[in-house]
Amino acid sequence: MSFKCFSKDVTGEIEIYRFGTFYRLTSRMYASGLSGTDLDHGLDEFLPTTVSDAEFGAAIRRYYDATRFEDWDALPSGEAAKAANREWKKKLVLWKRKALKMTGCKNLEELYEDARYSSSCRTKDVYAFFNSRLSKPTEFSDISDYFPDYREFIVEQPASDEMLGQAARAALDAGVRNAQRPPRVRRGSK
Repeated sequence: MSFKCFSKDVTGEIEIYRFGTFYRLTSRMYASGLSGTDLDHGLDEFLPTTVSDAEFGAAIRRYYDATRFEDWDALPSGEAAKAANREWKKKLVLWKRKALKMTGCKNLEELYEDARYSSSCRTKDVYAFFNSRLSKPTEFSDISDYFPDYREFIVEQPASDEMLGQAARAALDAGVRNAQRPPRVRRGSK
């Protein structure tokens, strides 16, 4: 059984990357179930992978708290949405360049060669961390819960910073390059 929650229950959402010897935490914007990397007002930080579980967990907690909640009706639409998306894409290029500079990688392919990613959400009851797969050479995607490689790491509230750090590391370690598809079931077979 996989973790499920209603969008109204989400109290924080973050992205966690591991690029070589750095973790990268980025806060997200959330609007009625729609979410994305908050490149406008969000937090973005690199930490060495040598940080303690407690230090990592404390940073994760700060990023949950930095989740920006927006009213769905207040989001731009039409031409304004297209313009906002173009601006966001420009900021995304800068966000990626910052990762290249921090890690010393020459290009995105090198950066993502051994990278890992975990999405995570917080509700009033739990913290949930999910593993991911590298779906394109420089892009991560969630793994569907019916795939054998799907993993979730649930930490009940209240949780110590150390427990959050450990769960995040476990989710990153569970990341895969190509998620294994579920076995096919042939009709009529027993």
